[in-house]
Amino acid sequence: MIGSDKSSIHDLALFGGARLFDTPRPIGQLAAPDVEDYLALVREAFKSGQLSAHGPLEQQLEAELSVYHGVRHCIALANAGLGLMMLVKHFAQERQGEVIMPAFTFRGLPHFVQWAGQMPRFCDVDRHSHTLDPVSAKRAINDRTTSIMSVCNFNSPGDIDGLCQLADEHNLPLIFDSVYAVGCTYRGKKLGGFGAAEVYSLHATKLLNGFEGGYIATDNDELADILRRLRDGTSNGTSLPEPALNARLNELHAAMGLLSLRRIDTIIAGNRKRFDSYLRSIGRVPSLSLVTYPDDTREESNYEMAVLDIDKSFPLSRNQLMNLVRAEGLAISAYYSPALHLSEHCPIGYKVEPLPTTECLAGRYLQLPVGELVSTSDIDQIGELLGFVYEHGSAISERLCEQGIK
Repeated sequence: MIGSDKSSIHDLALFGGARLFDTPRPIGQLAAPDVEDYLALVREAFKSGQLSAHGPLEQQLEAELSVYHGVRHCIALANAGLGLMMLVKHFAQERQGEVIMPAFTFRGLPHFVQWAGQMPRFCDVDRHSHTLDPVSAKRAINDRTTSIMSVCNFNSPGDIDGLCQLADEHNLPLIFDSVYAVGCTYRGKKLGGFGAAEVYSLHATKLLNGFEGGYIATDNDELADILRRLRDGTSNGTSLPEPALNARLNELHAAMGLLSLRRIDTIIAGNRKRFDSYLRSIGRVPSLSLVTYPDDTREESNYEMAVLDIDKSFPLSRNQLMNLVRAEGLAISAYYSPALHLSEHCPIGYKVEPLPTTECLAGRYLQLPVGELVSTSDIDQIGELLGFVYEHGSAISERLCEQGIK
């Protein structure tokens, strides 16, 4: 029984009962500073008379991000997708080729690659880190390869050493999509300076909330100069090395990003508290577990996400559980599913090759509600709900099948 809400399966929202949560519990971070602190910075921007075109707040954000990541350059952008497009296009050097990338990742990445004039070359991932497998990537390298793009997942940055070695051996640029890796470390070093460049997001659902936005971190002085000119387009009147964009971040977003960065330790501590609550809550439910973070005191994680691993012995399919729980007011979704090479995000005519690990992982995970709009009390109720579903699994599954949900 969940409080006084669910005593039989007829009380489940999908079967006509009241929802467990009146207000949806999201899967995004949605961390926000004190509104008065934000308005104070915005007033500074208005007083300066410069709301865009590299105002003082954006410059301060870039400086503080560089210190935080321990790199020489952070280039602020209108969003992270533009950063990935700029890097892919720059490294292609007008060639039309392929970008090696994982198939178990964000559905937008192959679109960004195609906007940059390239085609994705999907590869398999490591079973434990869920990141690009260097062995699979090596097999995919050919004379059309223009760059390698790896994704540092929420639970692990992956085999960065292996990928760097592979890139060096084949003289290929290595780009990291580190959107979920703010504050994380690899071999004791904070992410930001690995590969040719790393791309981060300032979207409201991510760890650093700038409403919208992103940035590129790099230690390469020449690359940073080129990226700044490409970002600014023709507005600065300087010569351009290649076709450019207008991808500048405005001061209103920079103000939000600054305040988020300045409370990053508090945000991560809150994430850790919620994740520990999930560990206790989910740990009481058979056949369910959480994807864990590195158990290494030398490494730091941001605990940004809580991803549910559903064992085959659980009485409901992932799709059934997702539909049932969504009806209760949990805005959950399947995690990186379907696999990109088997989805509508795969380019038309792409030759599909079996990627066994990706295909296995894409069928087993659900993202759970996280972030500052989710309380530990909410998490306790979510655990009780999942336990209730397990206990009544056979009856619930039968009822769902009658409704055509399998």
